[in-house]
Amino acid sequence: MLRRHLNSTCLSPLDLAVCERVFNQVCADERLDPLDPDTEILAVMVVAVYRNAHTGERELLEAVRSLRQKSAGPDQ
Repeated sequence: MLRRHLNSTCLSPLDLAVCERVFNQVCADERLDPLDPDTEILAVMVVAVYRNAHTGERELLEAVRSLRQKSAGPDQ
């Protein structure tokens, strides 16, 4: 799903691979279907966070998880 929503000329193949691994990990953690159109928001989030200087895979994963928890609210 991630590759379908990104113009690969904007990110290098290595950058895209990092984003895709993080996207797939979050999908697995949250039991989301990566092919579901609703995960497009997640894909956009991963790339946006990556572009904001979270270039390390671990750092990116932690930042995306943190944002997802904050957006889920205190009840979740």
